[in-house]
Amino acid sequence: MRITVEYMAQIKRAAGTAREEVELPGGATLGETLSQLAKQHGDPLAGMLLDADGKPINSLLLFLGEDQVRLEKNPVLQDGAQLTISTPISGG
Repeated sequence: MRITVEYMAQIKRAAGTAREEVELPGGATLGETLSQLAKQHGDPLAGMLLDADGKPINSLLLFLGEDQVRLEKNPVLQDGAQLTISTPISGG
């Protein structure tokens, strides 16, 4: 299946692109997708998506279409999905 991934903020710089289409095996979960993206792009994107144990970082802002999704729920992605990945916004 194919999905579109959009990268925002610092993650866009780390990925070296704002948007790309990615081929995934059918039934891929959100967590598996993040791990694959980290493997495809290597550092520094892997350092922004995965923790020291190689697991996806829970604090990422993730959207499927217009709906924010939680990594803890680890949804299965569907063909044609649009995944947006961003870092948490902080300010003062």
